[in-house]
Amino acid sequence: MGKANDKLPARGGVPRRTFGKLAGGAALASAATVGGPWIIAARGEETIKLGGLFHMTGPGSIWGPSMQQCMELAINEINAAGGVLGRQLELVSEDDNTSTDVGVQKATKMIQQDGVKALVGVVYSSVRAAVAENAAARFKVPYFYPTYWESQTSCGRYFISMGAIPNQQLDFFIPYLIETFGPRIYCAGQDYIWPRVSIEYIKGIAAKHGGEVVGEEYVPFDQSDWSSIINRIKSTSPDVFFPFIGGNGLISCLKQYYDFGLGDTKVAATLMDELYTPAFEPELRQGMQCSVSYLMELDNPVNKAFVANFKKAYGADAILNNMGEGQYDSVYVWKAAVEKAGDFDIEKTVDALGGVSFNAPQGEISIDGVSNHAALHQIIAEVRADGGFNIVKDFGKVAAVTDCKV
Repeated sequence: MGKANDKLPARGGVPRRTFGKLAGGAALASAATVGGPWIIAARGEETIKLGGLFHMTGPGSIWGPSMQQCMELAINEINAAGGVLGRQLELVSEDDNTSTDVGVQKATKMIQQDGVKALVGVVYSSVRAAVAENAAARFKVPYFYPTYWESQTSCGRYFISMGAIPNQQLDFFIPYLIETFGPRIYCAGQDYIWPRVSIEYIKGIAAKHGGEVVGEEYVPFDQSDWSSIINRIKSTSPDVFFPFIGGNGLISCLKQYYDFGLGDTKVAATLMDELYTPAFEPELRQGMQCSVSYLMELDNPVNKAFVANFKKAYGADAILNNMGEGQYDSVYVWKAAVEKAGDFDIEKTVDALGGVSFNAPQGEISIDGVSNHAALHQIIAEVRADGGFNIVKDFGKVAAVTDCKV
């Protein structure tokens, strides 16, 4: 059987020379027609800076480039349409190396030295928690987190959840998996907070619907040999294998799992998306199940325009995913809050977040004023042999259920 590369193909990556700068080329040309940042500076006005924190290196580097591109696209669109309250925006980008320490250092730098009005970005929960507590809350700057996560571990006035939490991703997905494929679920995850909290949540949901978690495994981030774990999984004959493994680790795990022979076990994940499927052979990816808020194939006018603009800016083969769309949405939600407040003052902007909505590529989303969590759309989809997705169920807009209060 042919082998796919262990690392994801480079699709539409951002050249290192442009990292940390506003977008170039055609995108800037459109912004220049209404007054690009250099024209604003010539008039003695300052741009409004937003900080993007990206996993450009380290174990999360799969996601960094497309997330930066999506934030860049949003800013360029807004600038081309006249900016926010008549002011142009500027993206300040930093690579956090998928590191908690580096993430806090770079976020602090963007707040204290660059003067950003908001932070957006990050995938790994460990980095998010550190940035939320030690930069955003400490310096009182809003931080929009665009990634699905375990919930509860970050909460506060300056933290805005733009990614799905367990009730949004799993309350529909787990019963569907049990009903469709069977009650026995085996979970494996990297040894940190997102997998551990999520798997505990699955245990509770499964029990309510006649299912059970028949095994769970936790591994280091650099796990490369999955043979012993796969043997333990296969020995239990689960109906569903549910990995909570990020980065390239998911690719190596599933490729080895397929090499050992899946049998009738179905693979299901909340992180299976357009950035992952190209790494697998057609016969391997076909039939994988996922629960997400966004897919590039969503059939609505806003998403079609979004995908077309993204590919125009970054190439016909450019790929984005759930977190990239969340990055894009975050910029527009911040814009809506500023315009509602009528002021760039951070405290007034944060006060204005409650009730703000945006017609996003996934569908309309809105911010709950009690928790600062977004109500998001939720879909279940199945991967096709060509790497695309068939939408199986669409649950529409789902509110976040959380004890978080701001």
